[in-house]
This record gives sequence, C-alpha cells and structure tokens, in this order.
Amino acid sequence: MNTIQRILLLTGACLSLNAQAQSFGDFLKNSAANAARAAVSGNVDRAVTGAIDRAFQGNPEQAQAQAQPQVQAQAQAAQPADAAATAAAPVAAKPPLPAGCKRMKGANLLLGPRPDSFEPAGLWPENTQCPVGSFRDFEFKQAREAKYAFREASKIRCHGCEGGYAFDAWGGHSLIKKGSDYSVEFPKLLASLKRGESVSWKGNQYHVSITNIGDHPIGDTPCKQFHYVLKDAGKLVSEYDGMYCEYTRPYISKPTWNEVV
Repeated sequence: MNTIQRILLLTGACLSLNAQAQSFGDFLKNSAANAARAAVSGNVDRAVTGAIDRAFQGNPEQAQAQAQPQVQAQAQAAQPADAAATAAAPVAAKPPLPAGCKRMKGANLLLGPRPDSFEPAGLWPENTQCPVGSFRDFEFKQAREAKYAFREASKIRCHGCEGGYAFDAWGGHSLIKKGSDYSVEFPKLLASLKRGESVSWKGNQYHVSITNIGDHPIGDTPCKQFHYVLKDAGKLVSEYDGMYCEYTRPYISKPTWNEVV
C-alpha cells in the first residue's frame, strides 16, 4: 500500500470513529495534510502507517499522542533537506584559462586558432592564445609591417611637403567628395565594395588599386579583406593585404567600419 492510499484510508477511518475520537479525527485530517506535503521528501511514510495502525486498534487518544510528534518531526526534517538542496545548486565556474595566460579584468574575448575558411591567413590576429578586452587589443604586427613597407614604396619627393616627401599610397582622398570627413567616408566606400570590385587612383608617380578579396569575420566581428597593389608604369612595385572591420569604438554609440591593417 503506497503513501497516498494510506492517507485516503486514514481519512476514512476518521469518519468511522465515535464521538470520543472526534478530536483525534481533526488531528488525523491535519496529519494527512501535513503528510501529503511532506511526501515529496519520502520521509512521512512510516509516521502515517503508525497512525493508521493505532487508529484501528481502537485507541485513538494514544494514537494522537504518539503520532503527532512523529508527523511534526518528519515535516520539520523535510524543510532543512529542501533548503540544503537549494543551497547546493551548482554555480557556473569561470572557464579555465589557457596555459600561460593571466586572468585580467575585462579580458573575456578569446578567439582561438584561425578557421580554415579565413583568408588571407596573415590577417588573422597573432595574439589569440589568451583572452583580450576588446577587438582593438588584437595584434597584427606582420601585416602592419607589410602595410608600412607598401607606404614607403610609394614615397615621392615634393616641394612644400612636410619633410620634402609625400606618399602616393595616401591618394585615396581624391575618391572622397571635398568637404567630407575622409576618416568616415573612405571606410564606407571600401565596405560598399563587393568581392572582386576595386577602387583605384593615379598619384604623382604610382598607380594604386584596392580590391575586395573576401568578407570573412573574426569571431563575431564583421570584417572585409582587401588586396593593395602599387604599380609604376604597369610594373608591380609593392603589394599587401589589408582589412577593415566593423565594431564600436570608444565614445561612439554604434558600430563603424575601421581600418585594422
């Protein structure tokens, strides 16, 4: 006989007792309710069984005196168990840091190795083994060295220029409407290019072209990859791979396209 069946039998027994057992019937009803609530913990079964047995032995007053402490004790014992189970709920632990990394406040952006689908390989961040604080903390040292070499290869002499030199690689200003903010409009121009599309200009000596060669994100950050080519009278002088990515900069409310390399 399971616990619920015993409770129902106990309630029926209350109805058959004489007037002398009326107070015990009230107690049994209360005990049955308490037992039903405590049944979830599996601890009340014996208390109910004992109360039923004593009731049918025709000694309700003794049953009341003996069963009441047992039912109350079982109900009280169930409460700490429930509280302990709640307190013991597991708390999500911080994931372990890769070997050699130090935990730093706010550093929770971790990329890992370059996906096979990402190209060119030289535009994947170099410091992905440890978490960083933001996308702007990623390093692209080799790619930026190639960019610097490209700019130096486009150097030309000029009169009235600071230092006596200018760079044809900076001629992209000619593609932006006068009076516009070059730092905003030029990234927008490149971001609007589809794969395979190009923009170009002719400097004082060199011809420069920029071609979209991919739209591969870095983690969750949208990025576009470009190939820069510098030519002199059709002859290749220098080239490198660059990239623009869309993220939110400090003090700007929405993401914008920014030159990364």
